[in-house]
Formats: sequence, C-alpha cells, structure tokens
Amino acid sequence: MAKKNFTAALSAGVQRDQALRENSVTSRFERVEAALDGRTTLLESPVVGQAVEPDNTRSYIETLEREGRITATYAPWPIDKIEDNPLNSRTIYQEEKISARAASMAKDGQLVPALAARHPSDPDRAILIDGHYRKQGALRNRATTLDLKLLDGLKPIDFYRLARAANNEREQETILDVALGYKKLLDEGYAKTNDELAHLVEESKSKVSKTLTILELPASAQEFLSLYPEQFGINIAYELALYFKATDETKTRDFAQRIVSEGLSFQKVKAIREALAQQRAPRKTFSRQYKVSDRNGAPIGAIKEWGNGNIQVSLALDNPERAEAYIDALKKLLEDDGHKAQ
Repeated sequence: MAKKNFTAALSAGVQRDQALRENSVTSRFERVEAALDGRTTLLESPVVGQAVEPDNTRSYIETLEREGRITATYAPWPIDKIEDNPLNSRTIYQEEKISARAASMAKDGQLVPALAARHPSDPDRAILIDGHYRKQGALRNRATTLDLKLLDGLKPIDFYRLARAANNEREQETILDVALGYKKLLDEGYAKTNDELAHLVEESKSKVSKTLTILELPASAQEFLSLYPEQFGINIAYELALYFKATDETKTRDFAQRIVSEGLSFQKVKAIREALAQQRAPRKTFSRQYKVSDRNGAPIGAIKEWGNGNIQVSLALDNPERAEAYIDALKKLLEDDGHKAQ
C-alpha cells in the first residue's frame, strides 16, 4: 500500500467509525485510566515501567472534548497498522526504558491505552500520538495488537502539542528533542519561517532560533544533550553550539564532557566560551600616516605604514626626474632585501 500523505489527509478531516464507539473495551479502559491511572489499586504507586497519562495531556483532551472538537473511543489495534506520530516532539528513545516497559507490560499487561487518531484516509490504520514506548515494548514482547485511545477531530498541530505535553510531563524532555521537533514542523511545512514557528509553538523568536542552532552541533556533542537533559538546558546547549563554531568537533565534545563531569553552571560555560572568542578574535591592525609637504608647506601626499609591515606611498612630485630617482631608491631597498621590482 502506498504511503499516505499525512498533511493532506488530515486536512480532509478524520473519518468517523461508529462501530468502534460500541467496542467493549471502552468501559475497561475508562476504569483503568480515570480511576486507577496506571495502578492496580488506588493505594499503590504507579507500576514501575508502566505508562500514566499525564495531567496536562488529559486536561488538554478534556478541553477539546468539552468544546466539541474531538471525540474519544477505545479499541485494540493491529500493531503493524499503527504509524508513528510524524510530529512527535520526542525523537530519542532510551533502550533501557524500552526494556523496562516491555517487562512491565509482559507482567501486568497494558494498563493505559496509547493515544492515537484514526488515519484520515485509511480507516484500517491509526496514527500514534503518544505511546511510542508502549508500542516498542509491545513489539519487544511480540504482541500483535496495541490498545489505543482514539481521538477523532484533531488538527495537525494537535499531534505535536499533545505529544510534547505528554513527553515533557512524564519525564524531562531534552532540548535536543525540542529542536528536532521544531525542525519537523518546519520540514513538514507547518511553519515556513522562524517567526511563524515561534507563533505556532507559542515561544519567543529568540528562543526558537537558539533552539534550532543546537542542531548544528556534531552528533558526538548532541549525544551529551540527549543523555544529560538536566545539565544541558537551552542556554548551556546554545553556548556549546557557539563554542563549536569557534573550535572543532573534538574540542566541543571534550567541553561537553567537562560540563557534565564538573557540573559547570551557565555563567561558567558562557565565560569559557567568551574567553575563547576573545582569544580567536583577529588583532586589529592600526595604520600610521606621514603627511608629506613641499618646501613651502603645501601637501604633496602621504606615506602610510601598518603594524603588519605594509606601506603605501602616494606622492605628487610634479617633477618626473625626481620621481624616477625616488623609484630607483625604492627599488634599491627592495633588492637589498631580496625582492625584485619589474
């Protein structure tokens, strides 16, 4: 089957399927999600490795439902017919967390359905909004289906906002994830400029520009941003990107390692980067000018000298014979230094 155009399909509207609204899994998932929220009893803490729908995500969905913009249904779905969210704000998934999710799901089952939307032009397929770790865990367990909470009526940008809200509340989102998410929005044409992007994601233009600059870091440095999100906020990550522009990949990777191992503050990182910029700044070359006058004091030109050894002579002698004598004298000096004037 040919791959569907996500953007074009969404703009045509989401297909409604009334049969799924009557699916028997609705009441089961409503009990788990609304009452237990990922726990076997209300007295227990959430199961380690299990998913819990974040409060911000639930609130956003409830707002959309109250406004009549979306409806929600529940259904098990063939896992090979679930497409990943093309606008997911998270790009980096850690192997140990996939393993933990798989182990938890193997032991306790899938307690919370993954958020998804019916594919707008192919009713047999679904597009995942949030729940990529659950999908990876199910695949690791060789499961054939994934339990979904299907939202009908979403706008394209809701796929990004819902995924980011869930990712950021459940665990700290890395600044690299944010940068890659912004790039997706630009690449998919949801915003054509940084100004449009800033308006779309409700951030300042300067913050958006700083965030996108981080993508200029080499992969070896980006790895630190993904592994140590608590150390690399937007400001330190941006300083690291500026540091890379002034040095090279090896020095930038070493600096990133130092930031982590020494727990450098933003002010310290900025000071180091600024000191490097001052060291690499080209030294200003000042010129000195000697004005030349005739015997009556009238100006006839000037001789300029630069600190780097360059000179420039501009004289109006009004005497061809004397001009030739000056030229011969200059040629003689040049020859004495091993130069040749032709």
